[in-house]
Amino acid sequence: MKRVIINDNNLDIMNMDSTVIRVKALMVNEKNELLIVHNNYTYQFPGGHWRANESLEESLKREIKEETGIDSTIEAGPFMVIEEYYSNYLGIGRSRCNKMYYYIVHSNEGPKVEEMSLSELEKETDFNLFYIPIKDMEQFLKESIANKTIEEIIGKEMLSVMEEYKEKYISEQ
Repeated sequence: MKRVIINDNNLDIMNMDSTVIRVKALMVNEKNELLIVHNNYTYQFPGGHWRANESLEESLKREIKEETGIDSTIEAGPFMVIEEYYSNYLGIGRSRCNKMYYYIVHSNEGPKVEEMSLSELEKETDFNLFYIPIKDMEQFLKESIANKTIEEIIGKEMLSVMEEYKEKYISEQ
């Protein structure tokens, strides 16, 4: 598993006020397309917050079900983790570590709107799902960053994840 650490201020994990763990899925279908979430005016891979009473895989399965209505099978552990350390997270004067674990989930099922269980924020904003061919994903993200239709930090993170995915899995095919 590739581990990327973003820690510009050389902060110590022991000195963080909080640590937030998220799980994300690159949901790939047989057409070599990725399922993408558009919500709260940005793009993301499906996923969300880890709960302390769940394994990472259980959290990912729950989040996929909530956001897509798809019952998924997690075939392997994460292929990448990104850790970000902030001394003044969102300008609130508190330090925070964000850890994002990325998995590959193969599924040919399409989203099932009737089985989705969205949060209030997701319901109130522009939540929708769509597929993008893997071969077009990097260009899509670069254009989205340039056009400011994705939060820059999320866009760059997704580009980094796609780079690792393509290096590990696309070249093998």
